[in-house]
Amino acid sequence: MMGYELDPGQIADGPAWMATDEYDIDAEAVEGVQLDDQQKEEMLLKDLLADRFKLTFHHEQRTLAVYLLVVAKSGPKLKSAGPDEVENSGCERPGVCNFRNRTLSNFARFMQFVVLDRPVVDRTGIAGAFDFSLKWTPDESQFSRLGLLLRPPAEDSNSPPPLFEAIQEQLGLKLEPARGPVDVIVVDHIERPSAN
Repeated sequence: MMGYELDPGQIADGPAWMATDEYDIDAEAVEGVQLDDQQKEEMLLKDLLADRFKLTFHHEQRTLAVYLLVVAKSGPKLKSAGPDEVENSGCERPGVCNFRNRTLSNFARFMQFVVLDRPVVDRTGIAGAFDFSLKWTPDESQFSRLGLLLRPPAEDSNSPPPLFEAIQEQLGLKLEPARGPVDVIVVDHIERPSAN
């Protein structure tokens, strides 16, 4: 999922142990090569999967349940990032997240991998990087990939709005449930790695 930036539903035909087995990875970067964290993660995982797990696969388009990130009728409410600003995203706690110098495609991936339970497709057509914060009251279906079991939100008039409402009010964007074609990796072959 991390190496190829996929939702679990975008990986097909693998053996059941792919979802249950866990492995520790110790790796060293090549000296003198400068990569950002995402590049390191992707390259390490892709090379590791091919070398140690003998992973081979092919791509297919399949129709899946997705969320489309689109511009709301009110229009986007985004502040462009400064040219020298460092990319950064993170949550102080579930439902209070900050994004610095991030594209909307980055935001869609964050929503897909951290918060929601299905692929999120950026259909805004908005280019560029932005600074923004998002505050919402998470429900029990969100952040489950991080192993968090959130309680249903209590009724409180001072609480931030639910996620879908917060995105529209605070960012001028919308998440729309839909079904659409999504790239899927179909596993042709994979093996459990041998011990070192």
